[in-house]
Amino acid sequence: MTEFRLLELEREKLLRPRTLSSWPEWIAPAADHREPRPPKGYVVSFAKFHRHGLGSPPSRFMRALCHHYGVELQHFSPNAMTAATVLAAVCEGYLGMMPHWDLWLHLYRGELLNAPGGTTGVRKPVRAGCLNLVLKTGKSKKPREYIPVGLSSNHAGWDSQWFYLWNDDDLLPAYTGRLILERLDHWRYGVVQTHQPRLDPILDALKKLREEGLTAALVLSAVHHRWILPLMSRPLRMDEMGPGVSSQDLEACQMSNEPPADEEVTARVRATAVGDFQPEDVNGFPMRPDEGSIDLVSLFSTYDFDS
Repeated sequence: MTEFRLLELEREKLLRPRTLSSWPEWIAPAADHREPRPPKGYVVSFAKFHRHGLGSPPSRFMRALCHHYGVELQHFSPNAMTAATVLAAVCEGYLGMMPHWDLWLHLYRGELLNAPGGTTGVRKPVRAGCLNLVLKTGKSKKPREYIPVGLSSNHAGWDSQWFYLWNDDDLLPAYTGRLILERLDHWRYGVVQTHQPRLDPILDALKKLREEGLTAALVLSAVHHRWILPLMSRPLRMDEMGPGVSSQDLEACQMSNEPPADEEVTARVRATAVGDFQPEDVNGFPMRPDEGSIDLVSLFSTYDFDS
């Protein structure tokens, strides 16, 4: 990524402005950097990641994903980033809680992606995008109790759009450029049996949202409409961003306080999710606390969830 293209990403409200000259938010790779060589304090990120919900500093949930799967930022695939974004937004904007780790383990597993090696049946490891996060399926081969999540597979050339991102307080694993050669066993682990009953009210709520027509595309629409990056650390959950909130807190949550055009939101959703998404669908399934949102608080009244 050149500086010019990164400034465009900044103007799209997907990157924070470079305010500190000593430790700028982002740095374009030097012309002779044919391979990543990030300065100390920086990691390698990609334009697609920020279009798909990553922000800086990263959220606790984003950091937990890196820790659990034992990967660096560049190891995630674009769809893995989107899957994490959608779940974070569903938890905050519709269920009214922080991203729930047991719910994530119940729904998703990690898979290793590699590339054709030029010989029949031979695959070779990839340096970027080797970790994909996919929905688990039950005996019927259908995704478990969750909203429909159809994600785009058109990400050609995404791994050439890399740059250096400031690793605020070393919250993300440092870049080493290592290759991941095999899938780790725990990438497929689910929630421990003793925690399973804690998921029952959440799964009931997800069933309600699914029956009402909530999809990943509608979730992403609401996220873009609010100018939120779900995988960015924020002082407020999405459901807390209502009347009476201080402008300072809102500014720390939103990338802009100007509502985007419906056509821009539509274009972003279409680039991320599968489906015939139209401008009239923008914000068609409001998040809490917006007027018309579905109230599910009673389902959680007797539970205390620790994310």
